Amino acid sequence: MKTPFKITGATLDVLEVLILGDELHGFAVAKAAGKPTGSVYPILLRLEEAGWVESRWETEHPETGRPRRRFYKLTADGITSAQAIVKERRGQVSARQGPKLGPALGFVRRLGPAW
Repeated sequence: MKTPFKITGATLDVLEVLILGDELHGFAVAKAAGKPTGSVYPILLRLEEAGWVESRWETEHPETGRPRRRFYKLTADGITSAQAIVKERRGQVSARQGPKLGPALGFVRRLGPAW
């Protein structure tokens, strides 16, 4: 499958997290993917520019001393493309993401409806 950007191992890790999850803030994506935020945020930007991901800023008031979070989720086209790329490159979504993703998803679910 031809993509509008380079697919690295880190990009695949981020795509796997986004495929498995609902909407996640950037730090939760980084934590679940096991990658530093300095690698994940540029990937999320490329995915968003390609139309694979959409994002929104947190509308709730954050706790004192914490900046607002930006939440990311795959678009309909992004889901289709991400699943195809991950399947092509790895055969399937990695089972290793599941345990790491649990706490991040639990945190996001506690925030309530996002969109």
